[in-house]
Amino acid sequence: MCLICVDFQKGRLTTREARRALGEMAVSLGRAHVGEIEATLAEAEAAAKAASSGSGGNGPPSP
Repeated sequence: MCLICVDFQKGRLTTREARRALGEMAVSLGRAHVGEIEATLAEAEAAAKAASSGSGGNGPPSP
């Protein structure tokens, strides 16, 4: 695991901070791991967006 992963999982980095750090370190991390980090960050952003919208991301609200 890289420093970005460790710090993000511990809540020390926001998704925005992690993406900035990823931009700086991408060359040294390798394509495969960069893809894993991007997927993790996209997942976290989607979860945060769903939580802030109140829908939970599980489709339309019940009537």
